[in-house]
Amino acid sequence: MRISKLIVGAFFLAGLALLCGMVWQVGIADLLTSFRVVGFWIVPWILLESITVLLHTAGWATCFQPHQGPIPFWRLWLIRLAGSAINQVTPTATIGGEVVKVLLLESVLPRAQATAAVAIGKASFTLAQMLYLALGILYCTHRLSIPVELQLSLSLTVGMILLGLLGFVAFQRYGLCSKLVRWLADFNIGQARLQRLHQYLVPIEAHLAAYYTSHPWRFGGSLVLHFLAFAFGSIQSFLLLRLLLGANAPQLADAVTAAVVIVALDQVLFFVPGSLGTFEGIRLTVLSTLGIAQAYGLAFGLMSRLENLFWNGLGLLAYALCTRTALFPQAGRSVASAPPVLPPTAP
Repeated sequence: MRISKLIVGAFFLAGLALLCGMVWQVGIADLLTSFRVVGFWIVPWILLESITVLLHTAGWATCFQPHQGPIPFWRLWLIRLAGSAINQVTPTATIGGEVVKVLLLESVLPRAQATAAVAIGKASFTLAQMLYLALGILYCTHRLSIPVELQLSLSLTVGMILLGLLGFVAFQRYGLCSKLVRWLADFNIGQARLQRLHQYLVPIEAHLAAYYTSHPWRFGGSLVLHFLAFAFGSIQSFLLLRLLLGANAPQLADAVTAAVVIVALDQVLFFVPGSLGTFEGIRLTVLSTLGIAQAYGLAFGLMSRLENLFWNGLGLLAYALCTRTALFPQAGRSVASAPPVLPPTAP
């Protein structure tokens, strides 16, 4: 634990040093000039993220089975905001926020159902993100003069990631995790612990199987909604570039290309706490390849950071609201479990 904290601290200090170095290189005066160009329009631009948040929340809402009872959209919105903030402000590899979602959902759902809905939502979100990146990378390779070898390498990498995600969905659909745990338990290595894990997984996978069997179209709808949210992020990037550069801003196609590359690089450097330094550095570097001056590239990164801080702050407020007010009187306490509803079978 102590070593892990030292590693996290080292990455944080390295990111802070990187950010300070970029600000020193560009110059504070030029940065302030870039911010003045955008002016008050930074506020409505930050609020545009609400469309992305609503689309992601709607995508998650379709990961619940209808018979579980209608969960108010505002409740899902608050829970998702809280989970997303925890994912981004803590170095938990986007897992900590999912645990928070399960705990907060327990105020209205049994733990097995809540865990199943969160697992389905995570699979849908990640698969939609990979589809967005896959289509974006294919678009980039055809639009830019990239060597054929690199095109093949990128295509194979994306294909392997997509296959891995589809395999993860198959594990959920057919309950392969519990079967694998039960098979490992037969070797008498940590048998008691594996048996407890198996007992925990069985009801969750029953709900997963019921969802994928009874409502496959809902999973497809979730994918579409998450994909639209990622696509809208590209439009947000284009609009900010227009605010910064006016008529000299890149075309929409170039902005989409830059947005795809930025999302891909953000995923690679997820381990830096809060993406400090790397968040701004990625945007500066990518926009520099489009011929945009470093001052504007770093201003773009810092304005995106402001947006990130605003929505993460809302997420932390949502977490406090969910855990410390009467709106979630049973947060963290599981309600009575209910068996999954399976589709009728033909006689």
